[in-house]
Amino acid sequence: MNALGWMSVLVMGMASLAAAQVPLSQEPRHRVVFENAQFRVLDVNVPVGDTTLDHLHDFDIVTVSMNGGTATRVQSPGQPWSQARPGRALGNAVVAEYFGKTTSHRIENLGTIPYQLFAVENRRQGDWSTGAALSAAATTLATESRAFRVYDVRLGRDRSQTSHQHAVPTVALLISGKVMSEGTEGKPGANPSAPVGLKQLDQPGQWVFVPGGESHHLVALGTGDVRVVEIEVR
Repeated sequence: MNALGWMSVLVMGMASLAAAQVPLSQEPRHRVVFENAQFRVLDVNVPVGDTTLDHLHDFDIVTVSMNGGTATRVQSPGQPWSQARPGRALGNAVVAEYFGKTTSHRIENLGTIPYQLFAVENRRQGDWSTGAALSAAATTLATESRAFRVYDVRLGRDRSQTSHQHAVPTVALLISGKVMSEGTEGKPGANPSAPVGLKQLDQPGQWVFVPGGESHHLVALGTGDVRVVEIEVR
C-alpha cells in the first residue's frame, strides 16, 4: 500500500474512533440531574458487569463514591485496559482535571455491586475562584483543586448543627443519617430544577443547592450520626 493509501486508512480510523465517543452528558450511565451555566450534577450508575460507552471529559469534575465501592478498570482509545482499580470508600471524593486536556475513556464494573458515584462538573473555562477556604464547626476541608473545594461535615450527639456561608455556589450532598438543610428559598427562576433552601435530606444521595454568598444551616435529625459532603464550585 502506498503512502496515500496508508493516510486514508489512518484518517478513516480516526474518524471511526471519534464517532464512537459520546459527550459525557449523552453517556447513558451518567445521568444529568441538574445543570446551569456554571456546573452540572450527574448521577453515575454502572451495573455489575457493565461497561460505559467511550465518553469525553472536557471540564474538571469531582466524583463522590455513594456505596462501599467496587473494583473497576478503565480503557482509553487505542490503549489496553488498565489494571483493576480498588473500590472507593463511601463518601470518598476524587477530583479529575480535564479542562485544557480533553480525555475520553470507558469504564467497566468488575465487582459484585453497582459502581455508583455522585458527580459535579465545573463548566467554567478557567478563572476559578481564589478565595479562602471555609472555616466552620464540624466542617473539615477534605480536598481542593483549582475548580473545587470539598468539605466533610460530621454531625451527631456532640454537635448537632453547624452554620456557614459559602462564597461560591455549593452542592450539599447527604452521605448518611438525616439532616435539615436551612437556607434561603429564593432564586427558583435561576435554578428551576435544583432543590434550594429549606429541605429535609433523609436518603443518601439527596442534595441541595446553596447559592454563593447565602447562609446555610445544617441540623441533624434524630439521634444517629450525620455525614454531609459539601462541594464548592469555584
